[in-house]
Amino acid sequence: MGFLKKLYIKCNTVIIALILVSCTQPIAFKNMIIGGSGYFMFGKNPERSFYQNISIEPDIKLKWSVETSGSQTNTSVIIYDNVLFVGDLSGKLYAFDRTSGKMFGYEKYTGSLSVAPIVSNLRIFILLNQFNEKYSVLKLFDYINGNILLESKFYGSVQNEMLKLSDGIVVLTDQGEIIKFNFVGSKEWNLNTEVSTKTSPASNGNLILFGNEKGELIAISSHTGEIKYRTKISNGIEGDFSIDGNYAYFGDNNGKLFCVLVGDGRVVWTIDTKSKILSTPVLNNENVFVGNLAGEIFCINKSSGKVVWKIETGGIINTAPTVFKNYLVQPDLNRKVFFIDTNNGEITKTYDFEKRVKLSPVYYDGILYLGVDKGIINAYQISNKE
Repeated sequence: MGFLKKLYIKCNTVIIALILVSCTQPIAFKNMIIGGSGYFMFGKNPERSFYQNISIEPDIKLKWSVETSGSQTNTSVIIYDNVLFVGDLSGKLYAFDRTSGKMFGYEKYTGSLSVAPIVSNLRIFILLNQFNEKYSVLKLFDYINGNILLESKFYGSVQNEMLKLSDGIVVLTDQGEIIKFNFVGSKEWNLNTEVSTKTSPASNGNLILFGNEKGELIAISSHTGEIKYRTKISNGIEGDFSIDGNYAYFGDNNGKLFCVLVGDGRVVWTIDTKSKILSTPVLNNENVFVGNLAGEIFCINKSSGKVVWKIETGGIINTAPTVFKNYLVQPDLNRKVFFIDTNNGEITKTYDFEKRVKLSPVYYDGILYLGVDKGIINAYQISNKE
């Protein structure tokens, strides 16, 4: 009887395994072409530009909604041609039709996908934090043939968003090591700053800027990995960076928003918002917009550093918004998304959700993509006002 029971369990285990294998949908796009358009990285480009040079209507209409197995962090979806990619904390990379929400497939890996993947033509870089391990893994996935081409392990976890430059990919670990890989996945250089770092860097193509828990502003050559300057300007920096021409913007743990010169790190102006800043400052042609953990959102003139307007939402602002010519679209961790008039700060529309809004909004080709806790991805039709 014991033998028959063991045989029964073994057979059922095999059957379940076969069912699971048959239900998987690996990602492979045989007809994808090189040179497609899209939204290839968190923040769209190395400067982290969240600006859309169009005016929109504040009314949005749900096109589709899907749910992934795991939740997401405060990252974003990415897009290549007609495919939307998103990772989750269960270690799955999903591919959806960006217009219909139909799932093309997914790949399952060990670890969690905490930051946005990066598309490089027909390949995609994904970064996995390993469970109960002291290292992370960068994988280069070929989604034409559906296989991993290369992987690289390095010490520590990574919660900072990766950078895609013109000649490679940059990873900044939470432990302060910065590493550059070329587009075939080989390491070009690495530098250990030896200080804990929780900021997503930005780059103008020549310099990579980021901060650390000691309040140091660091600039590194994107070509050689050499430190160009390293200056203590704060008690601690965890806010993400954005760059606009000769100027860089970021917030610190005390609530100060900094504008500094990219070339030498000199402070041009600061504004004290009185509460910790984690989200990325976003910019239009005249102003910079930033929120803090007290739920306040500021609009500040880029040139003078003077506050144009300020609003209090009563929530928690820790996710990068996207900004149009007439509206700032700002997620609030308190289960809301605000459409805020960029001219006067008036909240024109508030959309309520059942769960926390986690992903940074991505606008692409008439569709606004939002992400809600528990792995829900929503796509909304949005109309141009012009």
